[in-house]
Amino acid sequence: MEKKTVNKQELHSIIASLPKTEIHLHLEGLASVDTIWKLKQKHELTFDGISSKDDLYKRFKVDTLNDFIDLFINVVQNSFQKAEDILLLIEDARNYLKRNNIVYAEIFFAPSKFVRNGFSFQKIIELLDEGAQKLEREDNLKIKYIMDVSRTFGPENAMKNLDLTLKHKKDSVIGIGLGGAENKGPAQDYKEVFEKAHSAGLHTVAHAGEDMGPESIWHAINDLHTERIGHGISAIQDESLQSKLVETQLPLEICPKSNIITGRYVKSYQDHPIRAFFDKGINVTLNTDDPTIFGAELNDEYMNLLTEKVFSFKEVVQLLKNTVYATFLSDQEKDEIWKTVLPSLTNLGDK
Repeated sequence: MEKKTVNKQELHSIIASLPKTEIHLHLEGLASVDTIWKLKQKHELTFDGISSKDDLYKRFKVDTLNDFIDLFINVVQNSFQKAEDILLLIEDARNYLKRNNIVYAEIFFAPSKFVRNGFSFQKIIELLDEGAQKLEREDNLKIKYIMDVSRTFGPENAMKNLDLTLKHKKDSVIGIGLGGAENKGPAQDYKEVFEKAHSAGLHTVAHAGEDMGPESIWHAINDLHTERIGHGISAIQDESLQSKLVETQLPLEICPKSNIITGRYVKSYQDHPIRAFFDKGINVTLNTDDPTIFGAELNDEYMNLLTEKVFSFKEVVQLLKNTVYATFLSDQEKDEIWKTVLPSLTNLGDK
């Protein structure tokens, strides 16, 4: 089939037209500046250094992981003072998914701060579930939630969140994830939580190798038996770990712009290990983490890998396929999504 030459604008249109999935995405990281400013005014909130919308825009431009966590917990999550405020997040998610033609997403939600703000866990779950049903009914967008049992509040709180998740189980909640400050909560401290989640039939994922070395990833694999690794970029330091990832095909939820901005291991797309992982045969997927805060949506990330000449178009399509098949959907559902992508690729010719 004859190859087609396209310019950057056409290429962006092509990327935007392809149906996609995303598996490492935080619901609170979809909160727009408009939403947070609206909540600040609604609840008459005060945040240090934020007296205008412009100040808020500036605060959203983080450049370290700790700055991000501070913004995430102390500004974004603290802006939600009433349970119904969560509906604004669902609307932000709707807009994001539609802009990026994401037909299915598995989205983290961290309940701890909301519960500490006085929200009923049951009410939170009900609102999230209703939001998921509404998106599917009105926009044919399918989302599932992974409850983030954050390291930030310790193992006891994580177990409490798991127990509440199981008590108020909804079909839209399919698993738990270990997030938060990686250097403050070793994965092995959460072994009992993950064992209980596995026994209850929940899927399990863990952030690891984002801000700590490869030993963090090893613990996530060996102690938590996690089904995917969030980030995992420090695996580049450990050849035996890379061999393990090739052998098991355990998916890595790679979020390049997030890693570049927090800057722990990489400073640019060129030195990001996603390329080396891909070449070794590791199962890498492409995601955004917190697109509002990091300033890169999913269409942008696919484009960045192309324009920075890290991947060819054909390889980017393989990343897209990897991300479809790394979801927790059934094999049939994965095949159905991939079949919606194929006609678009056929029309483009052999890239």
